[in-house]
Amino acid sequence: MRNISLFFVAVFTLAHFACPLALNADQAVKWENQAVILTEYDDNVYKVVNDIAGDFLARVFFDSKLTLPTKYDSNVTMGYTLGAKVFAQEIAQDTLINQFLLRAVNRSWATSYLGGDGRVKFRNIRDGDEDYNKLNLNAFAGHYFAPGVSGEAHVGYTRFDFKTYDFYDYWMQHFGFQVKKAFSRDFQFAAYYTFEDKHFPFNAYENVATTGGNVFLKETSERRNDTLQEIGVFFTGARWVLCNFRYSLQINNSNSYGDGYYNHRVRLTLSKSLTEKTNAHLLAIANFRDSYEEVLIPRSFSIEEDDENYNQILVKLNRQLSDNVWLETRYGRLWSQYSVRRFKFNKNTYSLGLSINF
Repeated sequence: MRNISLFFVAVFTLAHFACPLALNADQAVKWENQAVILTEYDDNVYKVVNDIAGDFLARVFFDSKLTLPTKYDSNVTMGYTLGAKVFAQEIAQDTLINQFLLRAVNRSWATSYLGGDGRVKFRNIRDGDEDYNKLNLNAFAGHYFAPGVSGEAHVGYTRFDFKTYDFYDYWMQHFGFQVKKAFSRDFQFAAYYTFEDKHFPFNAYENVATTGGNVFLKETSERRNDTLQEIGVFFTGARWVLCNFRYSLQINNSNSYGDGYYNHRVRLTLSKSLTEKTNAHLLAIANFRDSYEEVLIPRSFSIEEDDENYNQILVKLNRQLSDNVWLETRYGRLWSQYSVRRFKFNKNTYSLGLSINF
């Protein structure tokens, strides 16, 4: 990745100033690991409408986090995540993801905290056509105004580098804040706002009017620039069932024709213990997205693996086999309601495997 040293320099500096790095001998070092191994059938590997290809695959996920307690009620967390997909027939889509995390939080003040994190992600696909690198740097500060009432502000920088083609490349600066109210241990409510300023390394397009009223795009001399505002609310409840609900309104303005849109996004997660050793989980995401102008191709959809841009349902059932081992079954459905028919696909996945915590 270009300027990859920026990640290491910025995050090390952030960790140094956010937390006193001397270890706290009174608290234990925490090392948490999770591994998931699944066999899966995907009935639409390429997310297309025509010439649909289904295939069996093995999916591997490993996540490791090491938390070091430091003096004055602070900590530093280092993490590594590995994700892999190996297909039986569509081997060109074999995927390997490596992600590294460094996070520091200073809670030495009675009513405030300060911190930041850095993440770098590398995705590699066997055919090399959709490889990318992604860098995220964030800083945040929070304050407790009254019992159960808190606020947090954050700023950040993101850089995305698509290896084979600069059409999806961008760098972005963003900031935002949220206010949260805890009514009890079982119920919390929050509202938030985020602003993103996104820059692309290619020129914007304008629509040239034609006598027939058809869309005819012409390249301009300006670089494409998008600004996105997101306003949302979410709440968490934990009585009979653990429930997380989030609603957000996203408004994206662009100087490139066809890339302005607004989107209503609803996200719901439910978790419930059915028996002492059996848990059920549901994830549902719905998007209601409209563009300001007639769109020829969906340039606003990134090549990133961000499934929140699509509608989806994921149902998961876990059965505990031992203290640290769970049998896991999943059903997932992913679909797009894009207005252009050739982008309106359906995708179903069926998975069975093991989840191990150690």
